Amino acid sequence: MTASSRRCRSARRRQGQLNSIVRVLMSNALAAKLDSALSETSDVYVNTGVDEGEYFERLRKSIKEHQCAPYLVSATVMPPGFPDIETGAKIHGYCVAKDEETGHWLVYSPKDDTFYCFWGTTENNLGAHGVFGSPLYCWSA
Repeated sequence: MTASSRRCRSARRRQGQLNSIVRVLMSNALAAKLDSALSETSDVYVNTGVDEGEYFERLRKSIKEHQCAPYLVSATVMPPGFPDIETGAKIHGYCVAKDEETGHWLVYSPKDDTFYCFWGTTENNLGAHGVFGSPLYCWSA
């Protein structure tokens, strides 16, 4: 093996290590963002007769149980849509929790600092139907 090929291999290995470090840091930052946002409850509807505290705690627990290592996903905006995004447009963000039984995907978009709820059975066919706000609100939708 030549010195040049050893340098290339070493550079690729360092780049791979750097990419791994960046993924871990991003994952940690998104997990921290989610954790801090789990206290927001002002946009969550609670039915009459339901204990608010217990309801919020169940939502938090469910999100934590379905939390995943963040990864990039996209969805097609579907009716009724979002105030500033056209129906049919693609929106992107990092999936931070997903419930494969219900088809709920909790997605965070750093671009606009917003949590969204996507729906679908596979990450290749997700729809975004206008639900955004706190993680608890999105998860309760």
